[in-house]
Amino acid sequence: MNEDPRKAIWLKRKQLGRNKYLVNFGLLPWGVGLTALFSIIELLNTHEISLVWVPIRLVLFFFIGFFVANARWMAMENRYEPRNRRP
Repeated sequence: MNEDPRKAIWLKRKQLGRNKYLVNFGLLPWGVGLTALFSIIELLNTHEISLVWVPIRLVLFFFIGFFVANARWMAMENRYEPRNRRP
């Protein structure tokens, strides 16, 4: 009948596998995206980019992205997967 469209999106993303999901929806958007954003903000404020901070930002935002994507994966699994079907 009326199936939740978010479930269809989740099932497509689940087919990627957990590792690819974490990279595509965690590490890349959060790590690279936020590093670029904060570097642009730094450039606008100080008119230069400190190259020391770029790898620090990458590592920090990769960790944040990993934990956010992993939490989302687990939440979607809990929401859409019956408990008796999970290992």
